[in-house]
Amino acid sequence: MKYIKIFLIIAIVGGLLYLFLRDVDLNQVMGLIKKINPLYPIAFFIGLCLQYFIRSYRWGLLLKPHKKKIPLFTLYNYTVIGFLINILLPGRLGEPARGILLANEEKISRSSGLASIVLERLIDAFMIILLFLTSLFFVKDNDSKFLGELKNAAYIAIPIIVFVFVLFYLLNTEKAFHWVEKAVHFFSKFVPARIRERAVSFMINFIKNLRLKLGAWDLVKLIFASIWVWLFYVPFYWLLMQGFEFGARVNLVDTIPYFGIIVLAASVPTPGMAGSLDAASRLGLEKLYNVETNQAAAYTLLVHFLIIAAVVIPGLVALWTKGLDLKTIKTMNTDTRETKNKNEEK
Repeated sequence: MKYIKIFLIIAIVGGLLYLFLRDVDLNQVMGLIKKINPLYPIAFFIGLCLQYFIRSYRWGLLLKPHKKKIPLFTLYNYTVIGFLINILLPGRLGEPARGILLANEEKISRSSGLASIVLERLIDAFMIILLFLTSLFFVKDNDSKFLGELKNAAYIAIPIIVFVFVLFYLLNTEKAFHWVEKAVHFFSKFVPARIRERAVSFMINFIKNLRLKLGAWDLVKLIFASIWVWLFYVPFYWLLMQGFEFGARVNLVDTIPYFGIIVLAASVPTPGMAGSLDAASRLGLEKLYNVETNQAAAYTLLVHFLIIAAVVIPGLVALWTKGLDLKTIKTMNTDTRETKNKNEEK
């Protein structure tokens, strides 16, 4: 099974890289990258590093019902560690890892930490799609068929995400939760007896924590922080475009549809976003802005390198700060029951 998984990952990455590199002249691409004013990539790198603090602040808001005050730098460290694991390992293992690591350190239930990650990802999906649809009111002179297809897909995705939020709310109502508990106990029969009680406790607490339990003011702060997380990104992608020939014909708002494409591509669980980010970025640049193939490939490679650098450098520093290593975290993701059993669900 392990080798089948490895083969599938290699096949997917290989296919996506083929789509990206097809008809690309790498010598010309490298020449285009060398011509870039270094101030553009430096600004991009700094911007990507700074956005982790906004993400960390928002994560603290999501966790506030479980612990009122978590230090921002603690949230920051585990945020960048999570992104680092996502880059280095397939399957986006960094998401559960950072939730569990933070829960262990802050003495809150693991179900709370993991539920906050699920809520964060749903909010992100909703916000990026909403930002994309809003940008279409301001995008001028772009009658791309591809943009129309993206618009239709966004209209389908929005109600699905809203439905999931409503479902989380309804599952936690008094009447519904009685049936939720019954369902959890029924399916627990298929779980080994030695861990059944803990598994039931975990699932019940996890489902409870999927409901946002914030006051009105904290909810307002969560909404604004979620909007700001994504609005903060866009100018840096646009700024980096200005270092290329095609950047002169792309304005700030026009960058948003492209940004939405690569955010979606980054969610594909390939190691280091290999292939997925590259193929999607080239496709977006060519279809949305009619960018020449080598220009699109050069911008994409530079973006990908800077994203990796802005994850690996802060992530390694955070690992060192917390006294952790990737082997320990990988083991924890393989079997979370072996990690700090004293922090079992409450």
